[in-house]
This record gives sequence, structure tokens and C-alpha cells, in this order.
Amino acid sequence: MNNPAKLLDLARAAADNAYAPYSKLRVGAAVLSGSEQFYSGCNVENVSFPVGTCAEESAVAAMIRGGDTRIAAVLVYADSPHLITPCGACRQRIAEFAAPETPVYLADKNGIRKTLTVRELLPCCFSEF
Repeated sequence: MNNPAKLLDLARAAADNAYAPYSKLRVGAAVLSGSEQFYSGCNVENVSFPVGTCAEESAVAAMIRGGDTRIAAVLVYADSPHLITPCGACRQRIAEFAAPETPVYLADKNGIRKTLTVRELLPCCFSEF
């Protein structure tokens, strides 16, 4: 039940709640789990930049908290006219719970603009695939 439109709606709603007073870039992420549950998260910045939380990190943590351990699809949305991609750490977080062929949708204010697989997003991840 891969539903990119629902993932986009959830990620946009999450981005609306982002705490981004420093970058002004509101990011939301949504995950569809292997058990067909949806989870979302937003970025939470901190004046000490390395201790902020990425939207993808937040969504994956919500999924784990919900009792799921497999990602069936993920979408990253930025409240921006330009696409963003997950940072390196979040690419690895996604790869930890996803198969190489899992879709990763990238979206901006204009909607879903690019789809990659986890393997394309992070071809040389620390993984067993």
C-alpha cells in the first residue's frame, strides 16, 4: 500500500510544526512501515547546531516507538522551492530499516519531484545488503 500522496500530506503537516529559527528551513518526513502504518517527524533545531534533530531521524524514531522496524517507503519534504535530500546520517538511518529497493520520495512546495531507491540514495552504506 505504497501511498506517496498520504506520505506527502503527513510530511507537509509535520514540517508545519518544525522548529527552525536558525535555518528557516522547515522539513518534514513521513515513513510507511512494513506493517502499513504511517509515522512522521519534523526537524528541531538547536542553537548548538550538532544537537538538532532531523525530520527523518524524528520519523524513524516515531516508527520504532510505534513498534515497527521496517521502512516500506519514506518521503522527505522541505518547505522550500528546492529539493533537499537527507543528510548522510539520515541516509544511514533510513538504510538501517529499509531494503535497497525501498522508494525515497523527495518533495518541495511543488510536490513530489524525485524518487530514488535507498541504494541510489546511499550506494555504499554500512549494511548487510
